[in-house]
Amino acid sequence: MRLEFPLSISDLPNLIPHSGEMCLWQEVIAFDNEKIHCATNSHLSPTNPLKVNGELSSVNLIEYGAQAIAIHGGLLALTKASDQTSQPTMGYIASLKKIRFFEFDARTSKLFVDAMQLSADEAAKLYTFEIIDAENRKVCEGNVLVMHPK
Repeated sequence: MRLEFPLSISDLPNLIPHSGEMCLWQEVIAFDNEKIHCATNSHLSPTNPLKVNGELSSVNLIEYGAQAIAIHGGLLALTKASDQTSQPTMGYIASLKKIRFFEFDARTSKLFVDAMQLSADEAAKLYTFEIIDAENRKVCEGNVLVMHPK
């Protein structure tokens, strides 16, 4: 399958197991077999489901990183499927490592993520991710181990 970038996540239903406003990334800017680059302004929505009392905690950036990883896995499954109907393999976060938070202003106009697959087999995938704000400041980074149960 040939994908045209930037790609709106709303154009690919069922790419990840989230829908509506819980699908946090809005656009895939670039994608290949090892990495993905996405953008969003979903953090600005007053109805963002991760907000508590109207505020988005920097801890919620881990979910943003995890969803970028899920989108990458979904796109890999989609582009590798011969019939284009293959569903992504369900994965579960097994481990978070080296998570670091930096100054985060939730009013920034955009968030961007770069997620890279470090290793993969049928049972698990290890990724690293980095989220930056509109001013190109790093706001969160870390490693995520995703397990795929049989």
